Amino acid sequence: MARMQQTAVALDGAALAAAAESRPAPQAVAAALPDQRQGWLVVVGLAVVLCVIFGTTISALGLFALPITADLQCSHEQAARFATAFMLSMTLSMPLAGWLLDRLAPRPVMTAGSVLAALGYLLAASSPDIDRLTLALALGGIGVGASTYVPAMTLASRWMAPARQGLAFGILLAGAAIGGVIFPNLLTRLIGELGWRSVMQLIAGLILLVCVPLLLWLARLPEAPTTASRHAAEALPGHDIGQVLRMPRYWLWIAMQLLLTMSGLGIYISLVSCLVSAGYSAQAASTWYAGVGAASLAGNFLFGALSQRCSARTILLCGNAIGIAGLLCLLLAQHPAWGLAAVAVFTLSWGTTFNLVNQLAPLLLVEAMGPRNFGSLLGIGNLLGGLGAAFGPAAVGYLVDTSGSYAPALLLCTALAAAATLPIALQQRPQAPDDAPLSAAGRSS
Repeated sequence: MARMQQTAVALDGAALAAAAESRPAPQAVAAALPDQRQGWLVVVGLAVVLCVIFGTTISALGLFALPITADLQCSHEQAARFATAFMLSMTLSMPLAGWLLDRLAPRPVMTAGSVLAALGYLLAASSPDIDRLTLALALGGIGVGASTYVPAMTLASRWMAPARQGLAFGILLAGAAIGGVIFPNLLTRLIGELGWRSVMQLIAGLILLVCVPLLLWLARLPEAPTTASRHAAEALPGHDIGQVLRMPRYWLWIAMQLLLTMSGLGIYISLVSCLVSAGYSAQAASTWYAGVGAASLAGNFLFGALSQRCSARTILLCGNAIGIAGLLCLLLAQHPAWGLAAVAVFTLSWGTTFNLVNQLAPLLLVEAMGPRNFGSLLGIGNLLGGLGAAFGPAAVGYLVDTSGSYAPALLLCTALAAAATLPIALQQRPQAPDDAPLSAAGRSS
């Protein structure tokens, strides 16, 4: 392990050393920064988009599993496939969206994505069987991938100063977490009163009425810099995509995302069904589900603030350990004496930490690889990690069908999170040749 770590650091350090030779002066970099007030407006607007789209799609997929299973007469595994199809298509669209945002204006890309997401939900609402519903939600997943995480993170990295990017990423994910708080209880009640098909139609209408206008207004890049500023921006540390694909740290970063996302998604999608099987009512289960969203919201701000003082690697290691402890508590959900307390501890500990990988992975990426080609690299990483992670819900459904219990699935997700400790630990920052003198100067001042 030590030799692997030394090799990764040496290779990454050599690449960073080459970039350091052309590093611009701090004054030139500051001159190239966009208007930060406009940047915060873009970030907040995109957070609203993530609130609506994530809150009504990814955060709500688990709410539709039981009514769809009953209405379409399918197994748990078949019902879980629509979530897998949604995640796969969303993941596949991310690298294309990132590549387009590195080269084209974001407005047509993100707006078209939101329209496609609404269209997918309209088609799903009229699907007569599970297969056509799965295809419709796969179409919706493509739209969500093109209009949310990778494009929003890419725009935030273009608008915000490096020192503020951690907070900006946290605000974006806080928007998604607010959606996870607002919508689960509301949608559960509406599903009970109107049926799942009508609720999917309402989701499509909400995306068209709220997200499309916001993206038409806010999804834009900063104004083109002056010639001098453009030269400074182009000289910022960064690597070609081919270079990055040969760097061991990038593949460790992908492995980290794969393991954590597969574990987290498997739990998140199946949480309502898991709690119902443990004896909780659908309304109580959706309340705990919303509690996870509220805890995630608090975690986004808490760990976003901590990222100004501690390294992303350290925060992610500690957060993952807390989340693993929370997963083990969920195994006690049906205990007659300790069940409620165990679910409360799970909600607080796992809820505040399961989304950390989405918040801190972009920071680790831009720190290691620089801002050049950030959208493409983030999209590629999410593609490779997400392709495996998308099978998390299907694996959980299969284990539930074969064992008749959620315990094996919970243990599998716990093991995946524990295995992610190694690639997280190897995410050490390579030291560029000029880092030591700068650090010494900073200490002496």
